[in-house]
Amino acid sequence: MSRPDEVDLEPEAQDLLREWRELFVEHYLDDIKRLKGNPALVHGFEVDHALMDRWETLRREFHLNPTRVLKYGTRVLVEQFDDQMVRMRPVIRVVGLSENYLRRVEDLRMRDRNQLVCLDVKIQEVSNPYGWLWWTVYECKDCSAQVNLEQRRGRERESPLHCEPCFDRMLERLGDDDASFPMFPMRGRFRMVTEDCKYEDVQDISMTQVVYNDANEVVNASSKHPIIGTVTDDLVGDMEAGAYARINGIVRVQPVPDRNFSKDTRRVLSIDVLSVEVLALNG
Repeated sequence: MSRPDEVDLEPEAQDLLREWRELFVEHYLDDIKRLKGNPALVHGFEVDHALMDRWETLRREFHLNPTRVLKYGTRVLVEQFDDQMVRMRPVIRVVGLSENYLRRVEDLRMRDRNQLVCLDVKIQEVSNPYGWLWWTVYECKDCSAQVNLEQRRGRERESPLHCEPCFDRMLERLGDDDASFPMFPMRGRFRMVTEDCKYEDVQDISMTQVVYNDANEVVNASSKHPIIGTVTDDLVGDMEAGAYARINGIVRVQPVPDRNFSKDTRRVLSIDVLSVEVLALNG
């Protein structure tokens, strides 16, 4: 695992990186050290939400933009794994979210997009594992320069519009009367370097709201208002139909599964699952 070459310099981003680093060093360094020599390729690293709340910027930004905060946290955790010679790719699994995030499945709306939520659910169905291409590497056929693009799951794969080095050379020759370059760059000619692309293991789960009392007895587990959740990496293969769980995740919006044309504007809610906590319920 290599460290990122670039670091954001905005004060808020630096605060997030610093606070993540302090959290891992103060509370999880021994856990990281114990992972040395583990042959697994991916490790779901559990982080207690109550510990995150002790840092001001981390607490505020995780509530406002969990995707961004987890991206910074993963960057720092990769550094910590490298420092301790742990040869696994870490995935942060935040657990123990406060009751303030607890929502009901049927109450979720489009306005909740990108919000952090907890859902107490019954797993109804579990799909077969599959994968998706989340990071693509393209190579210019003219100059061999490489372009990296991060993709979006469930969307059309994006490709580069033009090659920056070729475009720069064109600009340098604009004053040359003998130059044959056009005034505006033509669409680049690229090939995808498949061996350098990155994939992610994925599994979809269908889940519905479960209601239980203080004695952990199931009061209602209706099959109405199902919602799809997506688990990745180390969580793939761990989900079982019929199980009760608290799902901690981020609300997403995706195209309807049966769309019949590419620019269909219809959307449904789904959950990107961050972590799963088993509910020991009776009934």
